[in-house]
Amino acid sequence: MFSMKKEKERRSSPKRNIAFYVSLGLCIAAVAGAAWNTYGSIDEYAQGTNGAEESSQQSEKEAALEAAREVRDQKYEASRSESAAPEVSLVSRENDNSKQTGSSKQESSEAPASTAKVCRPIEKGDVIKAYSPKDPVRSETMNDWRTHEGVDISAGEGSPVHAVLSGRVKSLYNDPLYGNVIVIESSGGYVLRYCGVTNTSIAKEGSTVTAGETIGYIGIIPSESKDESHLHLEATISGEPADPTILF
Repeated sequence: MFSMKKEKERRSSPKRNIAFYVSLGLCIAAVAGAAWNTYGSIDEYAQGTNGAEESSQQSEKEAALEAAREVRDQKYEASRSESAAPEVSLVSRENDNSKQTGSSKQESSEAPASTAKVCRPIEKGDVIKAYSPKDPVRSETMNDWRTHEGVDISAGEGSPVHAVLSGRVKSLYNDPLYGNVIVIESSGGYVLRYCGVTNTSIAKEGSTVTAGETIGYIGIIPSESKDESHLHLEATISGEPADPTILF
C-alpha cells in the first residue's frame, strides 16, 4: 500500500508534470520544424521546376521568333531580288525583241510579197462569184454549168483596177472569153491575171508595178457579159491555181 501511495504522489507531483509537458512541447516543436522544412524544400523544388519550365518556354519562344525573323529576312531579300529582276529581263526582252524584229525584217524581205494583204484590186468591190475550181456554177452568159477558176469582184464600168501585189508585168493580151488581160508576176511564185480591163496602155509589158498602183480600168468580159460589171481575177501559186482572195 505504501508503495502504491508513493507512486501516486510521485505521478501527481507538479515538477513531474511540468517536465512532461515541456518534453511534449519540444517534441511537437521538433515535428513542426521538420514539417516546415519539408514544406519549404517542396515549395523550393516546385518553384525551381516551374522556373525551369518557364525558362524553357521562354527559350522556345525566342527561338521561334528568331526563326520567324530569318524567314522574314529571306522573303524580303527574295522580294528585292524579284523586284530587281524585271530590269534585267526587260533589257533581255528588248534585246530579244530587237533580234526578233531584225529577224522578222529579214524574213519579210525574203518572204514572198504576197504573204501580206497589200491592196484590194477594187477599192470597194464585193465578191459576186466565188472561186470554184471543182464544183460547177451556173453561167448566165454561156447558158451552162462550168467551174470558176477565179473570183468576180463587182465594180462599175471604168472603175480603176489596182495591183494587189508589187511585181513585174509579165504579159498583156486579149482573150476571147475574158477580154483584155494583164498578167503580173510577183516574188514567191505568185501570178495574178486581171481580166476584163479596157485600157491596157497604163501597164507596160516588162515594167514593174507597186501594190495599189492603177494598172487599168473595168471593161467587158465576153463570157460573163450578162453578169453585173466586175473584174475577173485569177491567181496561181507556183503554177497551181489558187483562190485570189487569200491575198487580200
